[in-house]
Amino acid sequence: MGSGNDDVKTRSIRGVNVYGAYKSNTMTPWKNSRNEGREGDAVDKSKAKHWIDMPNDYRDKGTPDEWIPRDGRMVRLTGRHPFNCETPVAEMLKEGFFTPPNLHIIRNHGAVPKLSWETHKISIGGPLVGNPFSLGMDQLSKDFPQTEFPVTISCCGNRRKEMNMIKQTIGFNWGIGAVATCIYRGVLLRDLLIHAGLDPLDTAGRYVEFIGTEDLPNKANDVGPFSDEPWGEKCKYGTSIPLDKAMSLADEVMIAFQCNGDRLHPDRGYPCRLIIPGYIGGRMIKWLAKINVIPHETHNHYHYWDNKYLPPQITAERAAREGWWYKQEYIINELSLNSVITYPNHGETLPVHEYIDSTLTLRGYAHSGGGRPVTRVEISTTKGEWWDLAEIHRTEKPNPYGKVWCWVQWTYELDCATLTDEIWVRAWDTSNSPQPENPVWTLMGQSANHVFRIKVQVGKTTEANGKNAYKFEHPTQPGQQTGGWATKTGGKFKSAGYGPIDFDEEQ
Repeated sequence: MGSGNDDVKTRSIRGVNVYGAYKSNTMTPWKNSRNEGREGDAVDKSKAKHWIDMPNDYRDKGTPDEWIPRDGRMVRLTGRHPFNCETPVAEMLKEGFFTPPNLHIIRNHGAVPKLSWETHKISIGGPLVGNPFSLGMDQLSKDFPQTEFPVTISCCGNRRKEMNMIKQTIGFNWGIGAVATCIYRGVLLRDLLIHAGLDPLDTAGRYVEFIGTEDLPNKANDVGPFSDEPWGEKCKYGTSIPLDKAMSLADEVMIAFQCNGDRLHPDRGYPCRLIIPGYIGGRMIKWLAKINVIPHETHNHYHYWDNKYLPPQITAERAAREGWWYKQEYIINELSLNSVITYPNHGETLPVHEYIDSTLTLRGYAHSGGGRPVTRVEISTTKGEWWDLAEIHRTEKPNPYGKVWCWVQWTYELDCATLTDEIWVRAWDTSNSPQPENPVWTLMGQSANHVFRIKVQVGKTTEANGKNAYKFEHPTQPGQQTGGWATKTGGKFKSAGYGPIDFDEEQ
């Protein structure tokens, strides 16, 4: 088939040739607190030649997803179904910059569709396409020039539980593990659009719409505001971006079919998904089925009723009554600047007598969005009165246009003699703006990126054999896990962007 576009040099390959061997799957079955697996589980991972050979998790039995093998270490956030989970902080620490695919965040709105590499098709069409066509996975993976590079994917609900401890949002309890970094391989969306007859220089006023496969509930419970495209009881998950962004060589929008050298896992979009580097995960449509070029922003239900950063005064009732879901100035596309501390982990204890005259190595991650590099990470033990620079460990190589799509890891040598009752971290990017000091509550609890704080207590602990120890407390723990200073009445923020939290839900 071929793309008809000969500038092959613009399709960057930044995979094993730059970063070495892929971080491969390390699939581990679920075990209980006594380290026991389900009877018949192949606990010896060497017996499984591929992740698909791993035993299914018995916790999924009776759900539409019971056919999918899943890593037992992932933190489950929404019960049995739909499946949503994040990486445990301890595993993030072990893995470092790259994430094994089996430990990658999963955000599912419903049942995972059972799709086949051999039969799945993607259609490229719409009213502005001169040469519409469809192609299968073999055509996608063989007939067009390929590109490969690392991308950090994060749900914009990362850290939402901190918002829920201020006031309940309409979302579930993400911790700090709703983020991961893998190497994706696929085809530039630009090449597919050029093959369909689109001019990369004629983009004004045009959009590219992406539609997935699954059928999901209509959250508005009505036909929506678009008379020419009324919503039914079930809706596909979709979004759109400007055609100018889709055609941008610098922005590298990709239709991906591999992750870390292997085909995508069903939970993560098999057989193909959209990758928009620098955007939130909610815009990167999984199980991609349709690509349309249209003269307006998509009318897709989930493009409006999901991923909105509404003003903090807006309640669920006001949002529905006053049409706030259709105010597109509040849409979330690019990832927000963010940083967290991953070590010391929550509940970590360190004997005072061993550390008082030494340093403690703090660790964490930071990222921005839109291709902007993180320029500095800072630590404060004086509740923001003064800050000191952490060391940033840069693994990613920028793309040919100077953009970066991944998190950075950072470390800081903390003199324990100066340790106080709190440790703060914040990041800056090339916009020369830092993370905000205080949270701003929103209805969806998304883009929570205020300064991350760990509280430190000193006292006798059983973990230190009755001796004095530093004990570190994160703000929350993910899902239904308990603990965290923000879960206690005395630790809660008194306001979150609009004054005291005491307004009437019915306003």
